[in-house]
Amino acid sequence: MLGLPGAISGGQGLKSEIVNRRNSRRSLQVLAVCAATLIFVGCAGQGVREEKVDRRPEKIGAEDFMPERARVIYVRSCASCHGPDGHGVTAIAPDLYRARHRASEEWEKYLRDSADAHPVAHPPPLWLNEEETKNMAEYLESATRRNQ
Repeated sequence: MLGLPGAISGGQGLKSEIVNRRNSRRSLQVLAVCAATLIFVGCAGQGVREEKVDRRPEKIGAEDFMPERARVIYVRSCASCHGPDGHGVTAIAPDLYRARHRASEEWEKYLRDSADAHPVAHPPPLWLNEEETKNMAEYLESATRRNQ
């Protein structure tokens, strides 16, 4: 024998060695293709993540979705507890858009007599005149309509 590693006797050992080397090369080729695919997918995904972050909208405030007459009242009297978008502040005030639907008259009573009806221990001070109470009640009725 010529000192081939793993050689058995005669031509059979040489044939076995050649087959093993071919299988090893194929395995390395498959491994290289898999590694290249993973790197490609990882790099491609990185760009997508950056695009998603870049497309996030600015913070949403009342001016983005409320009519002017309700927005002025909301910003002055409600936003400090219910948040700039009305979706509430944890442990302070609930999400207004998940509130039970009420008729505008019920919302008016709720806003006028908030000390009796408000669900938190310290109801908000409301400085609303009759027209403002009516405008806010109409907005809350429409905003909670889908919660019937």
